[in-house]
Amino acid sequence: MIEEYINFNSDGRKIEGILSYDEDAGDLPVLLLCPPHPHLGGDMENNVITTLGNVLAENGFVTLRFNYRGVGKSESVFDNIADKYSYWENVLKNDDYADALADATSALGYLESAIDTNRSFIVGYSFGAVVAMMLSVKSVNIRAFALISTPFGRFDPALLVGCIKPKLIICADNDFASSIEDVEEAMLNIPDPKRLEIFENCDHFYIDKEHIIANKVHEFFICNSISY
Repeated sequence: MIEEYINFNSDGRKIEGILSYDEDAGDLPVLLLCPPHPHLGGDMENNVITTLGNVLAENGFVTLRFNYRGVGKSESVFDNIADKYSYWENVLKNDDYADALADATSALGYLESAIDTNRSFIVGYSFGAVVAMMLSVKSVNIRAFALISTPFGRFDPALLVGCIKPKLIICADNDFASSIEDVEEAMLNIPDPKRLEIFENCDHFYIDKEHIIANKVHEFFICNSISY
């Protein structure tokens, strides 16, 4: 497997990412990975995001994980750490996904341009699940998407009304981001096709469950790569 450190532009700022693929890559589907909020372990080196990127790259996808603006070496309008911290605190407090969505949109554009494909998939984790959900509705090229630990208690799934793309919803039974009750209520309002996977005896961080998640996501995307 090859990993390339890359940069792309989002709103005039340089955003960093890691592109992963098999060295014999040809006309392959692409996968964008949206990390959690940076104050909750959210960067492109997150355990779940990294495992997903590596496992799916080893199984026929070109994957891109990236850092939102102001995270890692991704540029921001703010220069010092305190201002960056305050910015992301306000993003979380106000449920403001606009900048993160802009970065993810630019990342998808870079990925599809670099690989020259319209067979795109996306996974979002926690805060990134909402970003991925928004981008999936927005982009015609995304064929299916997976959402991990979506904060359904804070976010109205009505955005997905009318969305007929295949959806994989993954949650933990002891997840502070969303209770099982919140997830089950949200599932009632999410249109088919959809699939729910609940990880038992597990919390928000999925320690030692990363490869199981990656394998489920890979299986789901392979099953839906042709049918949609």
